[in-house]
Amino acid sequence: DVTYGWWAGNAFVTNRSGRFIASHAAHTGLISLAAGANTLFEFSRFDPSVPMGNQGLVSIPHLAAIGIGFDEAGVWTGAGVVTIAILHLILSMVYGAGGLLHAIKFPEKIEDSEVKQAQKFKLEWDNPDNQTFILGHHLIFFGVANIWFVEWARVHGIYDPAVEAIRQVNYNLDLTQIWSHQFDFIQIDSLEDVMGGHAFLAFFQIGGGAFHIATKQIGTYTKFKGAELLSAEAILSWSLAGIG
Repeated sequence: DVTYGWWAGNAFVTNRSGRFIASHAAHTGLISLAAGANTLFEFSRFDPSVPMGNQGLVSIPHLAAIGIGFDEAGVWTGAGVVTIAILHLILSMVYGAGGLLHAIKFPEKIEDSEVKQAQKFKLEWDNPDNQTFILGHHLIFFGVANIWFVEWARVHGIYDPAVEAIRQVNYNLDLTQIWSHQFDFIQIDSLEDVMGGHAFLAFFQIGGGAFHIATKQIGTYTKFKGAELLSAEAILSWSLAGIG
């Protein structure tokens, strides 16, 4: 019984979990398409003799930060940039196809699916156990992404502005440092500490995800707790993107 306007976000898919997934898959596909296309556009006009900050670039600086497109001395080579861009374009088609399948072929509601595993991911906004179950899986994916980033820095290397070169960074899993930096993380000047924070986040998120999947809602469930679950997921998403 939706009482607000059709323009209000996901109102159309409130009771249509399958369509809800379709809209998110399409959204992800558009983001991936934009990332791949913009990377190719920037690559075609990039001038290594001019500072990046003077060229209005977005994608290439992010790739450079994780050591893609430059050699260990920080000299532009372009290696890997086109591959990353094309991979994003291919993935955008995969996401788009998934969105179309959920919008046209698959059931409107996940609970109507013939796949038992899929039925577990139905959206029940007034069911706390359902919300924690879905949140737990999201947390595990975030944790895996953190592990990928930490291992990438350790094996491949990332750009260190202090030495103006790409170097391998081993994480410093010092819980005392991590705790002391939770309120002044903007002032961190050690990549080892940054990677240590990500390693801790990986453990924390995967552990929390497993806890949410294996257990049920603790305490009395209210609409405020439902909002808190979604807010927690949003905060973790931003922390993963922002810290990275």
